[in-house]
Amino acid sequence: MAGGDTRAGGDVRPAPGADGVVAGMRTPELARPCVIFSATTMAAGIIVTFLPLAATRATAGVVALALLIQPAASTLTRWLAGRHGDRHGSARLIIPGVVVSAGGILMLALTTEPAAVIGGAVVFGAGFGVAQNATLSVMYARVPESGYGTVTALWNLAYDAGMGLGAAGFGVVAAQTGYPVSFVLTSALMLAALAPALRDRRVGRATRSPGR
Repeated sequence: MAGGDTRAGGDVRPAPGADGVVAGMRTPELARPCVIFSATTMAAGIIVTFLPLAATRATAGVVALALLIQPAASTLTRWLAGRHGDRHGSARLIIPGVVVSAGGILMLALTTEPAAVIGGAVVFGAGFGVAQNATLSVMYARVPESGYGTVTALWNLAYDAGMGLGAAGFGVVAAQTGYPVSFVLTSALMLAALAPALRDRRVGRATRSPGR
């Protein structure tokens, strides 16, 4: 995972001067994965906080199962993403992780359908696990060993901030629109994280081009 491992880091050179949390936040090579990851953790906070409230009587009995399956799916795909990243690089997994996570949240808009609640939890969990592993691996690959502490702090900050802000914001919106619409809006907001992800990919390609 050292800074020279361009496979995991998406061929972006190690970020200079990224030691320290404030410096890391100002470093685009680290800030972009944090923003991308926080979009998925935002949804995780929403699920844990609001899925039991959003479920109707028809689905209330499956909420506990959904809340169990989601982290189980995340654990499995986090491991699979790690194996893939070791062989082929982690950067290419970030966009699929975000898209799959957003798809799972969109499925949860069908709160009256037990199959959608379970399926949405599985799909979101799968994408979330991929995003967890891929973003952290990419960030580690972009710093020297001395910057590992900074990466850990930034990644955990993105995790906690996303969880808290997602739940708080969803509550405000759901009070006005209802839960199904709020899940749809959350899915759309998550897809907005594709903008920094695509930017990250373009930077990686530019780094590989001749003369760089």
